[in-house]
Amino acid sequence: MKKGRPLGFDPDKILETAMNIFWEKGYDKTTLEDILDATKISKSSFYNAYGNKFNIFEKSLDRFCDKQISLVEQGLQHFSNGREFIETLLRGLIQGVRLNEPHFGCFLMNTAHEFAGRDVYMSQKVSSSTLRFNEVLQKAIKNGQSAGVINREKKPDALAFYIMTNIAGIRSMISAQVDPDQLDEIIDVTLAALD
Repeated sequence: MKKGRPLGFDPDKILETAMNIFWEKGYDKTTLEDILDATKISKSSFYNAYGNKFNIFEKSLDRFCDKQISLVEQGLQHFSNGREFIETLLRGLIQGVRLNEPHFGCFLMNTAHEFAGRDVYMSQKVSSSTLRFNEVLQKAIKNGQSAGVINREKKPDALAFYIMTNIAGIRSMISAQVDPDQLDEIIDVTLAALD
């Protein structure tokens, strides 16, 4: 952001609001007016602070990834072993369905689909963020292997990508309104890969 007079708004709240709009609607379907209406800032303040819609979208995606990775890393510390953590993570995906919470999928995967084949920079950004998630899951897997509750002969990076692939699939099935009990069975099969 440019230096000068103090801002008449909270940049953190603006970014959080923009992130939620982009998460729900995607980049193409979100207009600058959507952001201005929701944040109550002027167009000139927006341009001075963020430059353009793409810039705030990129910052929103970074914010989402940073928050999600931080939550996952913090969550891992609260479990006695990595397998418990992974199961809780997977079961948590469908908890929102049972509570009838709104579901917009994963902002990162939504972005991957929206920009696929048309923006190399954004594709690379999605890929690097995906690797960050993979590294956290690998920590959980190695933890579980050390504890003897995850098969030590299986490669942590491959298992981490397998779990991530299943998370993306489960989120897609949630969007398709698949019954949560069926999703529970999918989770059981996913967890069996750790044996």
